[in-house]
Amino acid sequence: MSSQDNIGPTVKTLFIDDEHGNKLQVCTGDKRIVLYLLLSGNPKKKRLGVITKSTKTMFIKRKRMIHLFRNGNAYGFNEYVLSNAKLFNKIKLTDEQCEWKIPVSFILEHGSYLHFKKQGFELQKFVTLSQLEQFKTNPNF
Repeated sequence: MSSQDNIGPTVKTLFIDDEHGNKLQVCTGDKRIVLYLLLSGNPKKKRLGVITKSTKTMFIKRKRMIHLFRNGNAYGFNEYVLSNAKLFNKIKLTDEQCEWKIPVSFILEHGSYLHFKKQGFELQKFVTLSQLEQFKTNPNF
């Protein structure tokens, strides 16, 4: 568990259902919000990211070997979460090689839709690594 997962006492937990039977779990603390996705037919929840309220930033960690969509050389982002975001306006994405600070508006405007319904995944917007290059930052590790 990273320091970003420490949201303090959970003030509220909310579940939001989508039309495909998936659930978004929102755990709100004093300073941070943790978002989880529970895919229909899969008992294991997947952490989408941690929102820091003070900076309006969603922190997402990925493992390139697992999460990078190789055919498009791109990372996917949950379209529902981005389209309905009110508490964050940028994403700080980190993998083993790079770190990016990406405006949510860029992903929504320039990302490509892919929906792997047969595999049970949610609708996602994919942004290529070359598109992300302009948002590369110096990692803090």
